[in-house]
Amino acid sequence: MPILGIDYDKCNMCKICVNTCPRYFSLDKEQDKIVFDDPQNECDLCGRCIARCPADAILYEDIGDVLTFEEAQDPSALIQYEPLHKFMSAKRSVRGFKNKKVPRAVMEKVLNSMKYAPTGANIRLMECTIISDKTIIKKISDSVTDALIASNNPRYTEGATKAKELGFDMIFYNAPHVMIIHSDNPGDNMNSTIALTYGMLSAQSLGLGSCWIGLAHGVLAANKDLRENVAGIKGKVWGVITIGYPAQKFFRVPPRPSLKIKGLEELE
Repeated sequence: MPILGIDYDKCNMCKICVNTCPRYFSLDKEQDKIVFDDPQNECDLCGRCIARCPADAILYEDIGDVLTFEEAQDPSALIQYEPLHKFMSAKRSVRGFKNKKVPRAVMEKVLNSMKYAPTGANIRLMECTIISDKTIIKKISDSVTDALIASNNPRYTEGATKAKELGFDMIFYNAPHVMIIHSDNPGDNMNSTIALTYGMLSAQSLGLGSCWIGLAHGVLAANKDLRENVAGIKGKVWGVITIGYPAQKFFRVPPRPSLKIKGLEELE
């Protein structure tokens, strides 16, 4: 039971935990104190009680590190809209990488950001495999290219055939690392998209480039032999990205069409 209860030496009886999670926290009027009760050990460990307690009175163990910094109370104090908007708008799909590995310490920062991505019901079963071996990356790339050629899809077959003849990697673009999210949880179809987006933005802040590789995702998801015997992955594949130091520069943000929006006219 990672949420153990309440440190009554710290508790100020503000009842915020009760309002945050009335399923497990309640006011015991006879004892005149807040109690935590989870007899079936069903708490999903979302940590909202820990995050919202102003007195830091929630006792817990084995659920990871808790970050404490002043701006957590008002994240807008960390970064204003304009620089954030520019940063996100400048995120490009990088398809050209330097022949340089990402140091482990830098990659760990990217992964550390990803673990804070929200998930449905706080179910956290995603696994991440990072492939850095050039031989394995090439095997996966060749298999994806062959699958595109065999598909007879006019959108891909001609380009894939030409790329194979030229020895050009049209799947991973010679990226030094391929990151794959996988699990047996169907909900990770969406969760992985959010986590990888966190990772790609975090990578950009560290001078790295990335690209979502939907073609590799589709082939790995469908090809058990490639998935298990080449990539070494058990479970369903939910997302694939490349990551590395970009060998490209972008001088401006390309245009994007406006969203189709309903309901905005109702706002003041």
